[in-house]
Amino acid sequence: MTSAAALALALAAAPAGLSSRLPPAPLALYSVAWERRIAPAEPLEVNPLESGGAAVDPETGVVVFGTRDGWLHALRPDGKIAWEFHAAGAFNAPPAIAEGTVYAGASDGRLYAIALATGKERWRYEAREELGTQPVVAEDTVLVASLADTLFAVDARTGAWKWHHRRETRSGFTIRGAARAAVRGGVAYAGYSDGWVAALDALNGRVLWERAVAPPGDYLDVDGLQVEDGRLYAAAYSGAVLALDAKTGDTVWTFRAPGAARVAVNAGMVVAVSTNSVYGLARDTGAPRWTAPLVGAPASAPVFVGAWIAVPAGRGGLRFLEASTGRTLRVFDPGTGVSSEPGVLGGRMYVLSNGGTLFALDLS
Repeated sequence: MTSAAALALALAAAPAGLSSRLPPAPLALYSVAWERRIAPAEPLEVNPLESGGAAVDPETGVVVFGTRDGWLHALRPDGKIAWEFHAAGAFNAPPAIAEGTVYAGASDGRLYAIALATGKERWRYEAREELGTQPVVAEDTVLVASLADTLFAVDARTGAWKWHHRRETRSGFTIRGAARAAVRGGVAYAGYSDGWVAALDALNGRVLWERAVAPPGDYLDVDGLQVEDGRLYAAAYSGAVLALDAKTGDTVWTFRAPGAARVAVNAGMVVAVSTNSVYGLARDTGAPRWTAPLVGAPASAPVFVGAWIAVPAGRGGLRFLEASTGRTLRVFDPGTGVSSEPGVLGGRMYVLSNGGTLFALDLS
């Protein structure tokens, strides 16, 4: 175990009062199985961020993640490198894995399809816009959103363009980021920086409905989106978390949340992350169940892990919250923070730190 991992474990087990960032009497939620330093800071690089995030293949257990230096890495469950692939731009969102192929969008404006077994490139699609979300694979289509408010649909086997939907970015400033597409029942849902969401026919991109969901404000970005059980849940930075009827776009409920940036849904609960809080909301009504302070920033989408919620909080580390109460149970921070979405398979979680180290955590 290196000094970074030893420090992280020592801090997490330290008595209350040693660090104000940690809750008292932390529970043994995980142990560090191994760590591998992949993308260390370059000379003169100050406070680097790794927002790539990890995806795990359920068949082989291989974990794939991209880093800010343009490398896509595949590691076996024991931490040994299976292969690495280099692109011309950074990977700022997790890849997707489907049927033996890794799909990853990069800041060089390309969507890459890589063979999971070998790391060889199968095809690339030239979007010519910086891609900023995890691809979503729906049957034979890959959907990925750019930071310029375009949702691209590409043939999963060939990389051929199928369709795209674009909203012209409004004038003024926007929050850097984009919402990962949500797909259900042959419909693709997209969020945009002008505060609108759209429902599109996943086959041909035909617009089924569009709605403005963001309240008035300086930043209208809808960067959090998820669809479950006939409802579309959206987070609008100007101050709202909403549930919409997925078929019509009609608003079912609205919860006021200034700086709302990320949303996740599971087990009858909506979890929204804003610039300073994490909210647990009843899925049917939007009524608040609990509110927890966020130490850090809404870096990536929260992830449900059994009875816990793992919230990447940038310099605030990866925060483990109790799903039923919002109570902070433990914080994983190797000293540089965690800005990327962790990958989970069974009892193993993979966490990429801002320091460019991948940690394999065995969950208790």
